[in-house]
Amino acid sequence: MEKALILKILDSWNFWSHDLDTGISRNNYVNTILRFIDESQIPIVIETGIRRAGKSFIAKQTARALIDKNLHKTQVLIINLEDERLIDRNYETLLEMYEAYKTNINPSEKTIIILDEAQEIDGWERFVRGLTEREEAKFLITGSSSKLLDSEYSTLLSGRQVVVYVHPLDLLEYREFTKREGSLSHILKEGGFPAVALSKSKNDIVYSYFNTIILKDVIQRYRVRKQDDLIHIAKFYVTSVGSRITFNRVAKFLALPVKTAYNLSKYLENAYLVFFVERFSFSSKSQNNSPKKVYSIDNSFPSLIGLNHVEVLGRLLENLIASTLYKISRQTTDFRFFYWHENGKEVDFVVKRKTKYEAFQVAYSVKDDKTKTREISALLDCAAYLNLDSCQIITMEYANEEVVGGITITYVPASEWIADMLNNYVAGSA
Repeated sequence: MEKALILKILDSWNFWSHDLDTGISRNNYVNTILRFIDESQIPIVIETGIRRAGKSFIAKQTARALIDKNLHKTQVLIINLEDERLIDRNYETLLEMYEAYKTNINPSEKTIIILDEAQEIDGWERFVRGLTEREEAKFLITGSSSKLLDSEYSTLLSGRQVVVYVHPLDLLEYREFTKREGSLSHILKEGGFPAVALSKSKNDIVYSYFNTIILKDVIQRYRVRKQDDLIHIAKFYVTSVGSRITFNRVAKFLALPVKTAYNLSKYLENAYLVFFVERFSFSSKSQNNSPKKVYSIDNSFPSLIGLNHVEVLGRLLENLIASTLYKISRQTTDFRFFYWHENGKEVDFVVKRKTKYEAFQVAYSVKDDKTKTREISALLDCAAYLNLDSCQIITMEYANEEVVGGITITYVPASEWIADMLNNYVAGSA
């Protein structure tokens, strides 16, 4: 590429001559990234998560914050590796852009470099390692695949990186973004992708996201040839949230080889479309050999394909609770969550915080006596198994407390439960 064209493209990505749209601030992520950048021993921050969760806007918000903290705007270099004007996406292109930047924009000062969607270019890790070893730059790297965290990259980068996981909007962020009443009902059915939350064409955007994730983050990245199989398993998972699955059963149901079902499942997990929750057991062997429960990273996907009757709304509420726990587990040490299943009885979530356990059921409504009895019966058995004296049932709106069989059962509205969990565990929640 000609140097003049390179500089023109670079200028369009950066704050050097004009301001950039940074969207609505997500301060919890920005403050976390800034804290890591300030650490002298951490030259690389990796910002990863599902496509369209807001990573690029958060990166630009971080750049804006750095400039506002008296870093000269030419000391921040943003490189957008998804830009269609980049005909050749390779190591040499990165070197050309950096050389043009150093020669014409910032010849002498150290730099903060933001590589946006790094997985789009081969050799990015060599580029990063070279500059960090020479102490010329620090990096904020964004990407839509957990492949960025592979051990081979960690080795190449000398293990000097930290990871920030970016998720779609949680309930508190959703309220801050939209200023809408009834935020729980909206996020339950529409999910938390920022553009979806602010748009009227929600279904079209979600379909586009789903298809783009399948195409770019799975089919192209892993060179998947049997694309119909991939689409079937992806739709199967997002319409089966809260279900216990094994790869053998999935393979049989979809008429796939077991290895294919396993590989495609891992690809979808690596693209952050779905995640799997293990069964709780004090035996690691039993835990590893048990079925897993599948959930979607965002409620928009199961909601779009499902129907809004009570049974599905219950599954959507369970998925929202699961995705909240998943976000917390990514940002909090010594925090893990499981499901519990013994003797035909199931508890939706067991949370382990260091050495302390808690058990939760999720029920959209407990008006039906059979539902209430089933949920409590499983909780009582789980409480005995874990030696608990209290448990919770998370509902859409119902609040109450009762003692059953010597165990205190607290009914907590989901909006209250989610807000408490986020405020306690996610720094800087809105």
